[in-house]
Amino acid sequence: MKPIAYFISVCLLTGFLKTATAQSYIRLDASFYSETLDEVKNIDVFLPADYYVHPEQQYATIYYLHGMNANQNEGTTDALIYYNTHGEDTTITSPPAIFVCSDNSCEPYEGSYYMNSVLYGPYEDYFMQDVIEFVESNFRAIPDKNFRFLTGWSMGGTGAARFALKYPDQFRAVVSCEGMMAVLDTLLNAWRSFCYQENGSYNITYNGYYSKKFITSCGALSPNLNIEPYYVEIPFDTMGNWVDTVLDKWRREDLSAMVRNLPDENQLSWFLVCGKQDVMCTYPTYLTFMDSLDAYEIGYDSDYFEGGHVWHPESWLLAIPWLDSIIDLSYRSLGVETTLADFSAMEVFPVPAQDFINISFLLDNPETVEIGIMDLQGRIVKSIGRVSAGSGYQTVQMDIQTLPSGIYLCRLQVGEQTMVKRLIKL
Repeated sequence: MKPIAYFISVCLLTGFLKTATAQSYIRLDASFYSETLDEVKNIDVFLPADYYVHPEQQYATIYYLHGMNANQNEGTTDALIYYNTHGEDTTITSPPAIFVCSDNSCEPYEGSYYMNSVLYGPYEDYFMQDVIEFVESNFRAIPDKNFRFLTGWSMGGTGAARFALKYPDQFRAVVSCEGMMAVLDTLLNAWRSFCYQENGSYNITYNGYYSKKFITSCGALSPNLNIEPYYVEIPFDTMGNWVDTVLDKWRREDLSAMVRNLPDENQLSWFLVCGKQDVMCTYPTYLTFMDSLDAYEIGYDSDYFEGGHVWHPESWLLAIPWLDSIIDLSYRSLGVETTLADFSAMEVFPVPAQDFINISFLLDNPETVEIGIMDLQGRIVKSIGRVSAGSGYQTVQMDIQTLPSGIYLCRLQVGEQTMVKRLIKL
């Protein structure tokens, strides 16, 4: 799970919870069957608030990749911040993107590393085939590289950069946060020392913070089902000597070296984030990665902050307008139509509700309005039909006692304008 300073996380999250009634997004906790993994996996899909209002609108997608010892829920705060800050730049005319975080946790250790591994399973194929197919088949996500974006933290930061490098024809931009961007002697020596300190020898066991993460990395980079009890090859032996055959496997996945394989016209944009005091020693790997980008004259933006291996909300707040500007450019340059809606004139309360809800709205002139409740598939499950309303603020009460518990959408139709707010029924 991504660490974060407690005070900062509480302040940010509290602020977003207070503004939740503004309904800047719709969250779907979903699951689907993965043919690649032959199992059901969880996935969080966040939709723009007006997703069901404009059935003709198509959207870009931001795929968030979580860190070790985490799951699809790790991307929630990132999504909240994204939707609450989208469009602060008045030049941005495109709608907010669909925000997706799929579960890439797996047995037996702390994560898949988003790679195909004989120990973990084909998690690279799972993401590239099943996750993207699920999103683009079930939501109005534009199936074009110019509208696919990657971001991730720690293990996810590595995974996001790796997917971008391996599949530059599938993604437009990546925000990589505190991943392992190069296999450096500095990083390897530090990790060897950490593991020795935790185990009292170079014979690593699966205990301790660093040892768990190191073995998890080995499960992706150097798995070996013939070596018990952990089924991985460690890059150093029990005397602390480096094992070249294992190091060669790790270096084949050096992201800074993979930069040279990018096509000349790759149209791939980079935003790099890392703490300068990261005890996981990722900061030097970002410097090396930048050297590779410079060598091949590939542009990038970055935010290197004073801090350790923690999620840094200020960096994400910088990355959001960067992402939005690229998304907006794709809409403009490819001629995709955009529809923006004003939701400031409607409120639904209380949320959550059990027996009744109140729908308040503002009318400039007397109008006939239609009020209904939809399920998440867009089907009307309850309606009070057409209601005559005068000018000014209006409030209509609706009985929802017969509705099953769940998440719904309250829909208000005023003339040609439709407004939607999320409703939670207890």
